[in-house]
Amino acid sequence: GPLPLGIGYLYRAMSGTLLGSILNGKALFGQCGAPADLPAPTAPRAIAGRRPRVSLVVTPIGPNLKQFQAYHTSVLVDDEEYSFCARGIAIGTGTESHSILERSPGETRIFNLGFAREGADKLCEVLRPHFGGGSYDLLNKNCNSFTDCALFYLLRQRLDRQYRYLEKFAGCADAYTSFVQKLSGGQYTPNPNAVGFDSLEVVRELNQGYFLFGVPLCMW
Repeated sequence: GPLPLGIGYLYRAMSGTLLGSILNGKALFGQCGAPADLPAPTAPRAIAGRRPRVSLVVTPIGPNLKQFQAYHTSVLVDDEEYSFCARGIAIGTGTESHSILERSPGETRIFNLGFAREGADKLCEVLRPHFGGGSYDLLNKNCNSFTDCALFYLLRQRLDRQYRYLEKFAGCADAYTSFVQKLSGGQYTPNPNAVGFDSLEVVRELNQGYFLFGVPLCMW
């Protein structure tokens, strides 16, 4: 029978440029912009005596779908970029992981969010257990999941929901109808290493008793 309106719109959108470019060598989500011999994550190069500046980097991917727009996101700590891909946490310079995207650099946006709390040098150490190599999943555990957790660790802020809408929507649809798997001709299958992952559980672990008006910050 016909798909519900929202699902049908997403189906038509993903059957075009977006899903095709994602699944074509996993060029957008499955790989990093950094070279294959990426070094092991190291601490940010912070200047002694001050906290590093934190910025959010956002680039739309695929066609302009407005409400159903997909995004690639990463975090800048001063001039070092942190993102998540199939190899795990990737470190680059500037907006390196966005350079392979068709809509970059023209539509890449950098939002300055403030200064990291103390302990920013331990970002990789803290998040690596949750974002190890081989655990990337297109819908359930992607670059936006990592950015969400990284921003909470650094600033006690969550990634705006507009940048996570598509994968959350598609993930729910896939859980109940498997339409994403069917649409991709079997090229996309859920990563068993990402089963059960929930970024909210990670930020709850990171919350460490931070509250605002009696409500845990991770819930804002």
